[in-house]
Amino acid sequence: MTRVMRRRDVLIGGAAITLGGGLSGCDLFADPKRLRILGLAGAIPSRIVKAFETQFNKPTELKTEPTPDAIWKFLKDTVEPVKVPDVASLGDAWLDLAIAQHLISPLTITSIPQWQNLSPLWKQAVTRNGKVWGIPYRWGLTAIAYRSDKLDIPINGWADLWRTELKGKITLPNDPREVIGLTLKKLGYSYNTANIKAIAPLTPALQALNQQVLTYTSDSYLQPLLIGDSWLAVGWSQDIVNTAEQNSDIKVVIPAEGTALWSDLWVFPQRVNRPENQIFGQDWLDLCLTPAIANQITALTDATATNPDLGKLPKSVTSNILKFPPDQILAKSELILPLSETSNQEYKQLWENLRQA
Repeated sequence: MTRVMRRRDVLIGGAAITLGGGLSGCDLFADPKRLRILGLAGAIPSRIVKAFETQFNKPTELKTEPTPDAIWKFLKDTVEPVKVPDVASLGDAWLDLAIAQHLISPLTITSIPQWQNLSPLWKQAVTRNGKVWGIPYRWGLTAIAYRSDKLDIPINGWADLWRTELKGKITLPNDPREVIGLTLKKLGYSYNTANIKAIAPLTPALQALNQQVLTYTSDSYLQPLLIGDSWLAVGWSQDIVNTAEQNSDIKVVIPAEGTALWSDLWVFPQRVNRPENQIFGQDWLDLCLTPAIANQITALTDATATNPDLGKLPKSVTSNILKFPPDQILAKSELILPLSETSNQEYKQLWENLRQA
């Protein structure tokens, strides 16, 4: 079964491996002398952990969870300091909630030299009131996958989702920020539009789109596409990339109007009192931003690193539009940002009205 990741659940209202010591699962995070990292399954090749151990002479323990929301649950529910990791991966959708609940600490950015090489987009994404709360180390986007053997019409962007040929054949995420957001993009607005009540064509456009939908799902949207029940699915690049490579009938489009971006961050959990490990944690964050390591993340995983050396990546990687979309489309794309409580209620109410129709 194709594995998918729920990336936006928090905006709507694991397996483990050990490196550098061979500890069993029940002993994970039991040795405070090791650098303990809580990561996302498949996001960091094991060779990177081994390279870190060799370069910094620091035994390192990596525990992985299968999805970003599983990592969030681990961080939220783990209260014993001895079990809290030194470094954790965090989906960008959970950043502000983690800050508000005092689950993470701001970073000493002067100790992470590669930070200076990140683009302003990624720096702004993790900065709040002058403090930096995480290091974006990989990113992806929302994309369209469709069955080329079922459709003989061109699919270029969000506007094509309203075509009559697709009535009852579309799978969309069960996610108001994604669905309302793509509709806003189609109408020429931002994903992060605050006062959506003022946009007169939005509700009729959503109602028309709803008539096109076979099902809303955020965790099984590829299965209907693979068996032919749906002809088009909207989902996240890290899920779609391998499916498209393995199925010649499935084509991928990055919408011409621009799309939503997501990122995974390295953060420092609170409740950790291991000063030596914090220093090594900063080294880990910096290592993941070095171009050589960033290239490994890009070439060997299902997402794109935030600081790769494009000239040293093979063409087979740089030609993948899910990892390197056209510059003109990327320029029109945006991170989905937190909204005010008033705006959140507007999105929630519009979504509930749509789903109940």
